[in-house]
Amino acid sequence: MHLPFPLLLGVAVLLGAWFSWLAVRRPDRKRLLWRILASWVAVACLVLLLAPPKVTRSYNASEVILLTEGYNPDTLQVLVNRLRPKPQVYAFGTEANKAETITDLATFQQEHPAVKTVHVLGYGLPAEELSALSLMRLVPHFSELPAGVLEASWPREITLGEEVHVQGRFHGSAAQNIMIYLQAAGLPRDSVEIKQGADQAFFLKFTPKTAGQFVYAARWKDEEDSVHQEDLPVTVKAPRPLKVLLLSSAPSFEGKFLKNALAAQGHRVAVRNQVSKGMYATEWVNQPALHLNRLTPALLQKFDVVLLDDVALQSLGAAEKQALQRAVRQQGLGILTSISQKAPKPINFFTEGVFRTVSEKQARNAAVQWPKQTGANAVLSLPNSVIQPQEGQQPLIWEQNPTQAQVLRYRKGMGQVGVSLVPETFPLALEGKETLYRQYWATVLTALAKPEEEALAVAPHQHQVFLQVLQPVTFSATSSGAGQKTLTDASGAAMGAYSHVSSLLPSHQLFTFWPKTKGWYALQENAGAKAGFYVHSETAWRTQRLHQRQQALQKAALVSAAPMRAARFTKEEPMPLWILGLGLLFSLGFLWLEEKI
Repeated sequence: MHLPFPLLLGVAVLLGAWFSWLAVRRPDRKRLLWRILASWVAVACLVLLLAPPKVTRSYNASEVILLTEGYNPDTLQVLVNRLRPKPQVYAFGTEANKAETITDLATFQQEHPAVKTVHVLGYGLPAEELSALSLMRLVPHFSELPAGVLEASWPREITLGEEVHVQGRFHGSAAQNIMIYLQAAGLPRDSVEIKQGADQAFFLKFTPKTAGQFVYAARWKDEEDSVHQEDLPVTVKAPRPLKVLLLSSAPSFEGKFLKNALAAQGHRVAVRNQVSKGMYATEWVNQPALHLNRLTPALLQKFDVVLLDDVALQSLGAAEKQALQRAVRQQGLGILTSISQKAPKPINFFTEGVFRTVSEKQARNAAVQWPKQTGANAVLSLPNSVIQPQEGQQPLIWEQNPTQAQVLRYRKGMGQVGVSLVPETFPLALEGKETLYRQYWATVLTALAKPEEEALAVAPHQHQVFLQVLQPVTFSATSSGAGQKTLTDASGAAMGAYSHVSSLLPSHQLFTFWPKTKGWYALQENAGAKAGFYVHSETAWRTQRLHQRQQALQKAALVSAAPMRAARFTKEEPMPLWILGLGLLFSLGFLWLEEKI
């Protein structure tokens, strides 16, 4: 109930006079003045508590402080003491005492047109919110980021036998060194130490043993011994079974070892070795027998890649060469021609390239390498020449650097054509380096083989690198079929999603939904094709997201407007009641204690 101030004042005067009369009529005249003063102070404080007075304060109209998540109270106090006139303090996305909460920055800018400079404290603002403050000068006062992963990259999909490489940067703790572990199948598989207070690059690796969908993790402990981790989802695919045709001018150990190695891995292999002019020895492994005496379009359509040597190539008739070229251009067939000549020369379509002599020795031993190579060096007997890659040519196997290629490929129509100078690779298997031997041929054959038609493939849309729960997730699906698609969550339950089919590409479809739980999600067609993707938790990759906020704010601050002269405004605020309550308490306490003395 609000009492009129004149009534309160009249009552206060009467009450103060009555207290003064009681103090005067006491026989004890000691401390009379103090008794009267305490009585009037008590009455004044009581009246002011019932009708709090307003205090007029001067504030900076063009400069404000905006508190965001992770702001440091000490930084706030220093800034408030330094800025004159005193700026108003607001909070966005965080709670703070004596700060007015903002829920919409665009509305704030419209309601406060005089504000020209915003001091942002904490971790900063999301990139989508910065546009609302585009007309203001932004001054960041960043807080220290929590220890965690600043950025990371790893292959989302690999083939069984390949390594998972996780690399990135980690923001270290200011208190101690941190060990990061690559956790896989319940065990730490690799680790690296991050120095105290450093932003340090890291590299972790692991070789999966089985195919499937897995969630590995980069795990570490902070100074309080709390465990943190970031999920690393990886799909490990079983090796694609290839259909390989080996054409050789004569039986050799190289062909025999390669045939056996491919057959052991489940590939379908057909072999044609020339024993004399017009006479061939044929063999089939993991597939039905075929008539291989003549290369025809119908025969070549049954294979993904053809391996032959230059002598076998020269012995082919014009019709067979034309069939090979047509199969490469129109069907995507891959071809690898191995050159055994001491002075190789380019052949149109089949062995195009620039051959360069690097040694006077006709044969030499040298180490070769390839992408995703693991284990020891692969040392092979090599010729005295290398292939200088030209525009449109990609090295697959090389010596010291990719400009010294021993095997390369280039596109012809829908298919790939490869050229190899390596005479023999089977010595790797004889030396017990079967892993290197399999990696070598897996690299070459995968790069050259006929493209695999994916029945269904999904990919995050635009810039959504990490899909997270409680956030709108948009992904694209490309399908070779036109059947209905069903989206299932981590538990396998079907869920609704908005979908849109492209009018230009009927096989391309966009899906949007709001995931509620983390884990593997799957999109499945009625025909049985299935593709999966992983949704991270709401708190995943926190340090990286905060770092991106700070980078976006720092960039916006560099292009923001120049500072303007500060403008003032006055504002009436209630007087702090704790001062009045304290005065009332002290005065009444004095009167009670003085009477007892």
